[in-house]
Amino acid sequence: MLALAVVLGDQRRIGVAMVTPDGSAPAPMTLREITLAFDREPDRDAVESALSFDPPVPGAVRWRGRTLVVTPSEPLTPGEYRLRLAPGPLGRNGEPLGDPFEHRFTVREPGVVLIVPAPGGQEEQLVELREGAEPRVLATAPRIIDFAVAPDGSRIAAVVAGEDGRGSLALVRPDDGARESLIFDPAINIGGVAWSPDGAALAVVRRDRLPGGEESVPRAWLVRIGGEFVAPLDPDGLPSLQPSWSPDGQLLAYISPSDARLVVLTVATGERWEAGQPRGGAAAWSPDGRLLAFEAVPRSTAGAVPLQPVRVRSLDGAIDLLLGREGEVRAAPRFLDAATVLTLRRAVGGARTATDLVFESARDGRQLRAVNLAAGTGLILHWDLAPRGDSIVFSLQTAQGFTTTVLDLQSGERRDLPLAGDRPRWLP
Repeated sequence: MLALAVVLGDQRRIGVAMVTPDGSAPAPMTLREITLAFDREPDRDAVESALSFDPPVPGAVRWRGRTLVVTPSEPLTPGEYRLRLAPGPLGRNGEPLGDPFEHRFTVREPGVVLIVPAPGGQEEQLVELREGAEPRVLATAPRIIDFAVAPDGSRIAAVVAGEDGRGSLALVRPDDGARESLIFDPAINIGGVAWSPDGAALAVVRRDRLPGGEESVPRAWLVRIGGEFVAPLDPDGLPSLQPSWSPDGQLLAYISPSDARLVVLTVATGERWEAGQPRGGAAAWSPDGRLLAFEAVPRSTAGAVPLQPVRVRSLDGAIDLLLGREGEVRAAPRFLDAATVLTLRRAVGGARTATDLVFESARDGRQLRAVNLAAGTGLILHWDLAPRGDSIVFSLQTAQGFTTTVLDLQSGERRDLPLAGDRPRWLP
């Protein structure tokens, strides 16, 4: 976080903080929030009138106490931006800002991070790919179990396994490749990892070594960014997997495998709500946090090839949809926006064997569009939606290995990446 200050006429200070790692904004949606924090009560109307962006940044303005928060309403177009706070009486009691405050930041095109075999095949590498640049190796290990990109793109939480197969957690900075060991304990085996939306915490899955040498069941824990474990997500100590944060960070969805439930936890109160019976994979949240989509167990096993659907539910219970039909496997849901859900659709057992990306209404299940990703028996298990929602990246696995492709959803143009691997994700 870059903290700046400008001096008022009577030496009182207005502190200005932007939610960026180093003063630059390296990608669309890296600026999830822009905040201006005042150490004394501001004149809210005066501050809002004095604030401007060039080019304009459309978004919502709200206040959290003495802090002004600007949330962009759409991903920012790559380019140079300037934030300006004009001088004037900005304090509640007329304290003046004598000189204008300006800050410039850059938004660039996102890249892709994926796991690829290291030369020789004895290790795996976490690799960053950006158009026009050489691939950059961010981490190398005998096995990379999982990784998650921080919301602002400044860090990657990587779960790596050594020769003994036990997972540890490290933070990697893509800008300079610096690596910080966050959790490395012979008695703890780390699995999956997910960032909180504000980048201040993580949810990780861990197994503990028991006195007899065996391991405990996997449990998802809340972890502070300094590496301190706070509490397990399931207060009863039941196994818990695939943690997924709501966009506002107030809720966490996770799979409880022992009783086959998808549980939604209110982080602040510990209140829990059962969303349904999951089939696997992390749940996806709509941008407004009102809808949840997940791979679901079919309600019926009738038919030659029973439906393996995706279920969409609203937190208020008003929406409850099963997407798909007999002979289809639906998987890996994502929300394009608050009203549109995207899923992988794999046809099984019919005349056509293929994998499509299907756009459907999250309100009534109507199919809006379908894009063919691959024909034949190749598998697409992992894909990711670009920050601007205009492209996807996916990996196709065949007997010959992986092919990783970027698909422009508007033009249909496809571009195979120079390196192919597993679990591709966008990097701001």
